[in-house]
Amino acid sequence: MQATLEDFFKALRGSDLEIHLNAQVDAARAVELVGWSDRALLKSALGTTLAKTTVDRALFDEAFDRFFRFSSFENLAAPGGAVRPGVQPGADATPAQDPPEQSPKNQTATGSGGPGGCQGSGGQALSQLLLSGDSAALAKRMQEAAREVGLTDIWFFTQKGFYTQKIQQAMGLELLDREISDAKRQTLAPERAEELELARKKLFEEVRNFVERKLALFGTAPTRQLHDDFLQTQKLSNIEKRDFARMHVIVSKIAKRLADRHSRRKKQRVRGQLDFRKTLRKNAAYDGVMFETFWRSKVVDRPRVVAICDVSGSVRQYARFLLLFLHSLGEQVSDVRSFAFTNHLVDVSDTFELLPVEQAVDKVMQAVGGSGTDYGQTLLDIEEQLLGDIDRRTTVLILGDARNNRGEAHVEVMKQLYERARRVIWLNPEPTSFWGLGDSEMKRYAPYCHIARECNSLTHLESTLDALLRTHSASA
Repeated sequence: MQATLEDFFKALRGSDLEIHLNAQVDAARAVELVGWSDRALLKSALGTTLAKTTVDRALFDEAFDRFFRFSSFENLAAPGGAVRPGVQPGADATPAQDPPEQSPKNQTATGSGGPGGCQGSGGQALSQLLLSGDSAALAKRMQEAAREVGLTDIWFFTQKGFYTQKIQQAMGLELLDREISDAKRQTLAPERAEELELARKKLFEEVRNFVERKLALFGTAPTRQLHDDFLQTQKLSNIEKRDFARMHVIVSKIAKRLADRHSRRKKQRVRGQLDFRKTLRKNAAYDGVMFETFWRSKVVDRPRVVAICDVSGSVRQYARFLLLFLHSLGEQVSDVRSFAFTNHLVDVSDTFELLPVEQAVDKVMQAVGGSGTDYGQTLLDIEEQLLGDIDRRTTVLILGDARNNRGEAHVEVMKQLYERARRVIWLNPEPTSFWGLGDSEMKRYAPYCHIARECNSLTHLESTLDALLRTHSASA
């Protein structure tokens, strides 16, 4: 019973639901109270102790239904197909129980355990179990073998073959193969050899399907995490469209992590220090007893960001995820004004106010375009449209490769931005070794940036925005 509960905890973790130790203890106590026979009551008790949010509850419900649906015929039936005492037909939440003790006269002498000789089901040999057609007993043997080889530790699809073979061996495959070989050598038993070979093939299919179901149950989160780790370090220009939805989820998680991290710092700063003068003055009437305390308060300076993104073909993927990042940070950035350009500056801030952030990004990518990137003209547009609104509270965040198609660079506008803004940060998707080569103007723009760095993955974006928030929080 305890082993079944531990397997269920692994299934929850495999579904991307983190279960802390105290919640596991509460769940075990809840199961002791409600028992296993009533599936609806069991689900309610476990859900109350293990799922803390609406999102967690959805993950829990899905994992619970899959876990006990896969385990229904494997765990409920007693030898011979009878339903276990105290279990209502159709209730599939009961864990595997030990079979009733068999008397020696009912046990079969064939096979004796050991390598390839797992008996189970009252000591019945695997060949007899397969030919008897007792699917419940066979499923129970499979479950026992799976527990013996540690199937709950399966993480990746590449392990399917390994566990399929190990489970068959633990069920008694070696003895079954010997019986098949013996039957083939006996001229009077060709039909039995064919029957056993057919049963062996069926066993393989049953075990493989069983392993695949368990992989879906226990391996979803590790497999997804492996893929997520790969996507976070992959160059954004190489991300395929089929991964966009997952990338949006990853960006949201990272943005939430950054927001939580920096909101804690700000809350600590808002506490301030005790204002002794004001406190003593207000409490003079109480003979100096401080019934009322007053604290020095500090205004938390949330960064104002002007994001200017090149959305030409070569770098539009980078712009997509930078904009998605910035507008997912919520209250950590007090004011984000977003601009996109190829050869002219376009204010796209209203799009993010009217639409959800993912839809807004898609619309901006589709709407803003042009033939040939012109950084010089864009800087002139910045001078005309933006320069007057930029002050010492403003961080200007520019994303682009600075390739200007041999046009006029207008470096003087970058100098004005540098002098007026709190910080100018330029994120360039190209390696620093490419800066200044060909039509790149990056080496001319870089001296007028407080920060100029290579940035071409989610990991780079996260570290940049983390530094942005940390600097503002430290100076508040």
